Amino acid sequence: MTLDGVNSPSIPYAILMAGQLSERAGMADRLREDPVFRGLADHFNGLTADRFEHWVTGASQEAISETFTAPSVMVLYDILCGHVASRRWGPPVAAAGYSLGFYAAAVLARCTSAAVILQWLDKVNACNRRNFGDGRFRLAAVTGLTVQDMGGRLADWGLKTVQIANINNARQLVLAGLASEVGEVTNRLRGVALDVRDLPLDIPLHTPHLEPARQEVSDWWASVPAGSPMLTLLSPVDGEPVTSGESFKRHMMISLVSPTHWQAVAARLKAMNIKRALDVSPAGELGRMARWTYRELEVIPVSALWEGR
Repeated sequence: MTLDGVNSPSIPYAILMAGQLSERAGMADRLREDPVFRGLADHFNGLTADRFEHWVTGASQEAISETFTAPSVMVLYDILCGHVASRRWGPPVAAAGYSLGFYAAAVLARCTSAAVILQWLDKVNACNRRNFGDGRFRLAAVTGLTVQDMGGRLADWGLKTVQIANINNARQLVLAGLASEVGEVTNRLRGVALDVRDLPLDIPLHTPHLEPARQEVSDWWASVPAGSPMLTLLSPVDGEPVTSGESFKRHMMISLVSPTHWQAVAARLKAMNIKRALDVSPAGELGRMARWTYRELEVIPVSALWEGR
């Protein structure tokens, strides 16, 4: 990208931060010589026992996809990309994050720090290790059904542990619940939905199943200071702008037990008339999902950070 080209900082852009399951081996390798990378590497290595740089440049796919490692990997990768983009093209006018991508977006918006977010992840992961990660729970993606249709079917089938965890667009959802019940749902939906597939994660993120984690972090989180966002920060729960430090802290807590509503985020970008967005997900899935709701959105791939376009 050039400063006087199509992606000039004079043209407002949003930044879309990725969540767990987006991690890819070597995803920041092309940024290693960027001065922003070099400036952040020592700090992030200090926060992660010298693992950050290896995670995002040299670690295997298996290593960075480990259930309780991937969240830290993705948050720090997202923050890195946000800072590289800000230096190249000026700060974005808005930041949004899918799932825990919201945590990185909040750091970029200066509501909190990377160190605090890593503490949050440590505390949530400690609780989730005790309650999940043993295969009892399961996630699945379903394409072709609306929230209302899926909710009605779950009620009719009496599958009470299965919850909608993500609303990717009007007809793509992620479900989470007990493995046996999610398996029953996917079997019933084959031949009915356009696509049904298991996801490689067994923690029912963004559902009421994470209420123990929400309670466990509550007292500590109440004592943590937070600032008002320095740019428009969109909530992953409803797509609405976060207006203060306390609002940010509230949405963090809500997001633990409520679905990520990416359709609402995309609709808010459209309402704000933001025509361009940098998608930092290595495989580009955030931009594709956003364009199901906001067809006119021009999505800039993360590769633009190092290809000089």
